[in-house]
Amino acid sequence: MRDLTIVMYHYVRPVANSKYPRLKGLELDAFKRQLDFLESRYRVVTAEDIVSAARTNAPLPAGACWLTFDDGYRDHHAHVLPELLKRGIQGSFFAPAKPVAERMMLDVNSIHFILASTTEPSIIVRELNELCRDAGLSGEQLKSLWSTHAVGSRYDPAEVIYVKRMLQHALPERIRHDITSILFETFVGVPQRTFADELYMSKDEIRHLTQAGMYVGSHGYRHLWMNKEEKHVQASEIKMSIDFLKEVGAPVDNWIMCYPYGAYNEDTITLLEDALCAVGVTSEPAKADLDSHHRLKLPRLDTNDFPQ
Repeated sequence: MRDLTIVMYHYVRPVANSKYPRLKGLELDAFKRQLDFLESRYRVVTAEDIVSAARTNAPLPAGACWLTFDDGYRDHHAHVLPELLKRGIQGSFFAPAKPVAERMMLDVNSIHFILASTTEPSIIVRELNELCRDAGLSGEQLKSLWSTHAVGSRYDPAEVIYVKRMLQHALPERIRHDITSILFETFVGVPQRTFADELYMSKDEIRHLTQAGMYVGSHGYRHLWMNKEEKHVQASEIKMSIDFLKEVGAPVDNWIMCYPYGAYNEDTITLLEDALCAVGVTSEPAKADLDSHHRLKLPRLDTNDFPQ
C-alpha cells in the first residue's frame, strides 16, 4: 500500500483581525498548532513526490501527508506561505483563474460572506425566497426546492445548505447570479469588485508562490461544478485553466487538478487524461491509497478532521 493523507484547507486567517468572525475557516494559530501535529505524526511530501508516485509507481514515505489549499485566497499568501517557509515544507495551492485574472467574486465566495454576515440564516432564506418569487418561481416550486435541498450536513444546518445549494446550482443560471449579487449588496454591503481585490491573490502573488518553492495547480477557470456541465464546457474550462497556469509560471506538464466542489464525471476524467493531467483531487473524505484509488480521483480529508 502507498497510503497518502491529503489535507484540504480553504480559509486560513487570524480571526481576531477579521471583519467576518463567523466565516467558517481555520484560525491562524490553530493552523500553526495543526502543522505541529502533522509534522509530529506524518512526513509532509511535495506535489512533485505525488506526481512521481502516481506516474511511475514510485514509493511514498511512511506516513506521507500532502497539504492542499483551495480557492486562491490572499490569506494563503499573507499567512500560510510564511509559516510553510519557516518550517521548510511545501504546500500545493489551487486557485480558480477567473477571480485572479478578472478580479471578480465567485458566487461560492459571495455566498460564504453573505452567510457570515448574520447569525440568523433564516433571514437570508426569507430574502432569498422573496427574490425567487420576484423572478417568477411559485410557492409550490420553492416548497419542492426546500424539500430537496434543505438537508443538513456534518458542518452546516439545513437552512445554510439550502442557501448554498440554491445559489450554487439549484436555481436557473439566468437568475441565481443576480440574486446572489443582490443578497451580497444587502447583507455584506461592499461592492463585489472591491471585495474581490481584498479576497483573492493577484497574479504576482501566485507567481511568488511558485518562486518560493510552492506548487500551483488547476482549480478550473470559473470554479464550476464540472459534473453538471457539458463536455465541451468542461474542455474549455480545462484549457483556460492550463493557459492561466502557463501565465503564472506554474507547471503544465504532469500537472495537478483540484476539482471545484470535488465534482467531476467520466467526461472530466477523459478530458484530463487527454490533457496529460497527472493527479486529480476530490473532496471525498477518506485517506488516499495510490495503489487502490484512481490517480485522478484521490480523496482528501478536511482540516477539521485533525486536531487544531
